Amino acid sequence: MSRKRIALYAGLSIIPLIAALWIAGFDPNYVLGNYVTTSTAFVTGNLIQASAPANGEVTRILSNVGDPVHNGQIVVYLATLPQPGSQLPIIPQVRAPAAGTIVHLSVLQGERVTVGEPVATIADLKALWVVAGVDEGSFHTVEVGQRADVYIPALDETFTGKVTQLMPDLSASAPSSGGTGGGTSTFRQNNEVPVRIDFNYGDALVYPGMSADVTIYVRNGL
Repeated sequence: MSRKRIALYAGLSIIPLIAALWIAGFDPNYVLGNYVTTSTAFVTGNLIQASAPANGEVTRILSNVGDPVHNGQIVVYLATLPQPGSQLPIIPQVRAPAAGTIVHLSVLQGERVTVGEPVATIADLKALWVVAGVDEGSFHTVEVGQRADVYIPALDETFTGKVTQLMPDLSASAPSSGGTGGGTSTFRQNNEVPVRIDFNYGDALVYPGMSADVTIYVRNGL
């Protein structure tokens, strides 16, 4: 029997197996290793902190989560103790260090803060991406440039994207305490390696901290 005929018979014999897997609820593409999936993923971006310039008490909050701010805009007013020889308190201002949208507030009115303490988190909502944890056993199949699907449960929408970086630096992009995503510790606990996915979300209301389900197509032509 020729090699071509053997290959033909082998190909035909696998078709019933694939059909049986499909009927049984298994995705043949996954079984055949055509893609890898993960639900340990979160939306993030360049998150910038507006921090307290001095010790004091929060007396007024001018912006809320979801509000756009411009560079230098006052976000919060503080009050500090009067200086020696003066009976008037000093009113420091917490200003936005860059333009963007407030995605997290770390303080409440009347709360005391210390110098350098984060007061608000600001992000550019037009330049977000997803960090996904890929199982260590599948990580070797993932490469920069591979196509990916990003499903955002909060929006019930799927967006197209691609792998742009393997093992990105998470120190400046982990979700804030108000987010729903994972982080470096979660990836380590799950024996996963972080991968950056850039995706096209258009005008959808995507925010840092949103969780995501990611499918990465690791075979060419898929």
